[in-house]
Amino acid sequence: MPFQFMTRTRGTAPSSLFIVLLLAGGCALAQTPDDALESISIEDLREKIGYLASDRFLGRGNGTEELDAAAEYIAESFEAAGLTPAGDDGFFQEFQVNRLSLGADNRLALETESGNVELRSGFDFVPYTVSANGQVRAPLTFVGYGIQAPELDYDDLQGVDLRGRIAVVLDSVPRDGVEEFMFTALSGTDYSTIAAKARNVAAAGAVGMIVVQGPLSRAVTPVTYYARAMRSGLPPRDTVMDLAIGPGDAAIPVAIVNRSASRSVAPGIQALQARIDDDLTPASGELPGVATLGVDMNLDPYTARNVLARVEGSDPDLRDEVIVVGAHYDHDGAIGDRIWNGADDNASGTSGLLELAEAFALGPRPSRSVILAAWAAEEKGMLGSRHYVRDAPVPMEDTVAMFQVDMIGRNEEHGANPGEGFLNEAADDNANSMNMIGSVFSPDLRGAVERANADVGLELRFRYDYRAQNLIRRSDHWSFLSNGVPAIFFFGGLHPDYHTPNDTADKINYPKVEKVVELLYLALFEVGDAAREPAFVDPSQQ
Repeated sequence: MPFQFMTRTRGTAPSSLFIVLLLAGGCALAQTPDDALESISIEDLREKIGYLASDRFLGRGNGTEELDAAAEYIAESFEAAGLTPAGDDGFFQEFQVNRLSLGADNRLALETESGNVELRSGFDFVPYTVSANGQVRAPLTFVGYGIQAPELDYDDLQGVDLRGRIAVVLDSVPRDGVEEFMFTALSGTDYSTIAAKARNVAAAGAVGMIVVQGPLSRAVTPVTYYARAMRSGLPPRDTVMDLAIGPGDAAIPVAIVNRSASRSVAPGIQALQARIDDDLTPASGELPGVATLGVDMNLDPYTARNVLARVEGSDPDLRDEVIVVGAHYDHDGAIGDRIWNGADDNASGTSGLLELAEAFALGPRPSRSVILAAWAAEEKGMLGSRHYVRDAPVPMEDTVAMFQVDMIGRNEEHGANPGEGFLNEAADDNANSMNMIGSVFSPDLRGAVERANADVGLELRFRYDYRAQNLIRRSDHWSFLSNGVPAIFFFGGLHPDYHTPNDTADKINYPKVEKVVELLYLALFEVGDAAREPAFVDPSQQ
């Protein structure tokens, strides 16, 4: 899951008797769920997690040879279990990722009747990752928060002519920080994302977009953070990455300015923002002056790979429908002798996929098909799952549910944070607990998991859908929820070793991981054999 001393020994890949016999064609398939469940074992999980989290993979950093080696290991394991490749190149689904750094020709200049202002790149403004390179000079139009939400009777762009103009939009959403308000409550649409706003204004004819930070907003995008992160030559852990611009993206220059510079771009911004927040009425209109916006980002591309396998459903009438089980296999890589091994995050979930593969090779299969998906580049903004949903091997309308397993190997442990809805959590009190995030979008899916858990006995906690450091949007299930697919994120919880080199295999709670994988196996039959697919509900409409 993305964040907000070493001996480089080469490990040996796990090689159970099960895999050896399958490859030799000498393993007769059993036909009962009990046989499959018994194949999910602490010993196998200890072996797999230990291997993926070993120094051999140097923390599985994005864009590295070691991550490619981990992908090969996962694909070989799927093949050994007799699963069907579901990628565009065998088990691999390839996609392009750009490593981004700032070029020399980034510019934001304002020409007004009161004088000209030249803003400083990296201090006053910075290009955003979804931006296209290029330079435009055009008059400015303020379009509030840049939100189009007809289902909430709100549209900042209604009646506004943006053709040939640079759109100026506020970061965040109206009444940011107001609990359970319509825009900050959960919704299937990410109204607040800069990418969504860029798509909105580009579709309306804008030639560029400037994101200003309102004085009343709580959540803002830090300009200096992005500028530091977009220096060239950083290690994979610190390098900003994003998907290469595709057909659905807004191919216009986009920049973010800090709070101080926002007053120069949009005079009277505090009063404008207050008016929108008070009345929930757009305050769009032309701004004085003309801006020159130039974006120059260095794009260092590489090919990333999701690893996808299909478990063919047993019912000819239902097998075209699929349930996706996902786990990201990337982590933060290494810097010098320091390795972010990522045992919990997320060798634990990835190893769970491999155990599921073996279980399905030994036992029956659900009526609906299952896609086992090992995602790349989750730590860089869920890039692997974002690519999957925009180029899915099975149409998204045939995807009935999604389970994400990310950080299922540790006991939640942290102090209290009432503002975020966190209680004080002691590790000893969470030895058998697992958070289920996202079920607010589908009570049907929650019910299926709870029924499956009757035979497993985990303490399931359906919390953290709101606030909680935005956990609901911080793993690959969100790519599915935001596309209307019911999804639940299996999450063991935050702990002191999260995103540190101390996240090592010796600290994993292996009995709990075994239970989680057993629960997944049984839940797949609950959903896969159900007469109807789980319904998706939008909680903002309830």
